[in-house]
Amino acid sequence: MVLLVNSAVLILGLVLIILSSDYLIKVSVKLAYLLRLTTLFIGLILIAFGTSLPEAAVSITAVIEKHKDIALGNIVGSNIANLGLVLGVSGLLMPLKIDRSLLKRELPIMLGSALFLYVCCLDLVISRFEGAVMLAGFIIFCALSYKHSSSKDLPGETGETQILPSVKSKTAVFALFIVSLSLLVLGANLMVNSGVKIAEFFKVKPWIIAVTVFAIGTSLPELSASISAAVKKISSISIGNIIGSNIFNILLVIGSASLLRPISLERHVLKFELPLLIVFSLVVALLMWVKKRISRIDAGILFIGYVSFIILLVRGM
Repeated sequence: MVLLVNSAVLILGLVLIILSSDYLIKVSVKLAYLLRLTTLFIGLILIAFGTSLPEAAVSITAVIEKHKDIALGNIVGSNIANLGLVLGVSGLLMPLKIDRSLLKRELPIMLGSALFLYVCCLDLVISRFEGAVMLAGFIIFCALSYKHSSSKDLPGETGETQILPSVKSKTAVFALFIVSLSLLVLGANLMVNSGVKIAEFFKVKPWIIAVTVFAIGTSLPELSASISAAVKKISSISIGNIIGSNIFNILLVIGSASLLRPISLERHVLKFELPLLIVFSLVVALLMWVKKRISRIDAGILFIGYVSFIILLVRGM
């Protein structure tokens, strides 16, 4: 009976995510138009921040309750899921064009944050000082993104004026943004909570739960938002959301969590999960720098890589 109830809640969460993510994209593009900001900035900051809230809630709560496996495993697994699962599925649905400004600023920051996280973990603990450095890097990232976000002539990727034509007030659009984002996060939380209970029912290890169930569950907002953006051919939001979310997860979430309490980790994380995160980051960066796009073949490789990661992880249980 308990398994049946949790399965029903999981399905409810999924439906909620699908419906709210579609509306979130429409509201976000409208907000970008009214604020005279680029859709890339909306994807990098507003949507990335919102879709990173589940990771933040899970990791910070885990640190407070001293669940070190869940705190770090959730972020590492979520970032790998963003690059392999989310970017892979989005690119399979629709080839993604890369905004050139992304290659100059945000992509190097994403790669640098992953490398910095690995260096911080070499002594098997992320200290408060290292957390403070991450938060400082996050503030710099936001400042740089905002500095280059203003646009007098917004790119006509979607015909922004045709989206929600009856809503013209900035306050109303922002309120709709908060509501749709809240529903998206609620749906993700329903899926995570029910997914964890299902995993515990089958007696799965905490680290595996964190890297798989928690990571995939908390990446569902990114997946839904990016898929919706890809289908609507808004590549800047689809890719910006993924890159921005990975930066947020490390610099803001891990930075805040380790500032509250230093995060310790097991040595096996240095041998498999963290190196794989760096490999995924490097592959995505190289594809974007060299090809200036993510083709369906590239997306397929990323998706297969993620599936392989999950298989290897489960086999090593």
